[in-house]
This record gives sequence, structure tokens and C-alpha cells, in this order.
Amino acid sequence: MRSLKPLPRFMQGMAAAAVVTATTLSAPAMAAAHDARSATGTHQAQPGSGTFQECRGVTVDKSAPVVSRAAVLIDAPLKTVWKLHTDIDAWSSWIPEITPAKKKTPGPLRPGSVFDWSPQNMKVTSTVTAVEQGRCTAWAAPVNGIDGVHLFTFKQVRGGVLATTEESWAGAPVEADIPGSQAALDAGLDDWVNRLKSTAEAKSGCTGR
Repeated sequence: MRSLKPLPRFMQGMAAAAVVTATTLSAPAMAAAHDARSATGTHQAQPGSGTFQECRGVTVDKSAPVVSRAAVLIDAPLKTVWKLHTDIDAWSSWIPEITPAKKKTPGPLRPGSVFDWSPQNMKVTSTVTAVEQGRCTAWAAPVNGIDGVHLFTFKQVRGGVLATTEESWAGAPVEADIPGSQAALDAGLDDWVNRLKSTAEAKSGCTGR
């Protein structure tokens, strides 16, 4: 069995890339409003006892030992945020740590679309499981004994777009270091949504408003 010592560093890269984007925000309106008010940075939570997001019925693994959530309010048009999130071939312009990243399936992102990406120089192949145009995506990234499920949701709210992501990790490497895995995933999701925010706002000229 390979050493688990470098796992947290690898998992931080995984957190930035095992992407299941879900735009149907199924949390109650009150929770969404709270996230929008508090998302000057990001909001993180382990939603084990709360409501999970979903994208056309797809959710994270609710029974996984590690589940994380991060959200941010983005002052940019939804179409800008959505294009950045789904244009996988252009990820290198704003998330170089997980590239090269390239779609293997031509056309727009849809269920069954396959793409390759390389967190921490490890090649991962992901298959999209759900997409709702302009609202959500979901995909999984099994690698080295880790089963990752990652959702993103996007919701138009006062002040911009509330971008929320949830991800679950399961598998023997995760079980071997749950606290370290949780910390790495929290940090990775936080970094991902903040990069999405800063890039989208810069592209739309909304920074500093």
C-alpha cells in the first residue's frame, strides 16, 4: 500500500478539480439569503445534518466521511460565471494548478461529457453526471482509491451570483486521515470559489464596486 503521507497536498489539488457543478440550489431561501449576506469571503460547512444541494437529483455522497461546502457572492453576470466554470479547456488561465485540463467530449458540457485534468500532476478522468444550463453541474473524479463527488450551484441574488460548491470524499485514503482530508478539502473549495469570484469580477469590470 502506498504511503499516505503526501495525501493532504494531493487532496488540496483534488478539491480544486473534482468538480460536480450543481445550479439548482435546493437549500431553503433563508439559507441562501444567509450565504449571500455572509459571502464577502466564503462560507464553509459540513452539511451532514443539513440540506444538501442537488443537480437534477445528483448530490454529494451524504454518508462520506468528509463533506465540505464553500460559497461566495460574485459581483458579475451569471453568464460570465457560468462560462468560466464550464469552459474546461480555458481553466489554465485561472486555475493553473489543475491543468492541463481538456474536454475529451466535443460540444457543450452535458451528462456523459468526459474531461481530463491534472491536480498536483496526477492525471484524472472525470465524467459529468448532471448539468442544468446556467444553474448547475455535477461530476465525479475517482482516483487512487478516493471517490470524489463535486457539485456547483449558481443562483442570481441581490448583489450578484451566489456560487456554492459541495464535495464529498470517500475511500480508504480518506478514512486513514479524516481530519487532514477535511482540512484539505475545506481549503481547496475555499480557494476555488474565491478564484472564480476574482476572475469573473475582473472580466466584468466589477471589482471594487
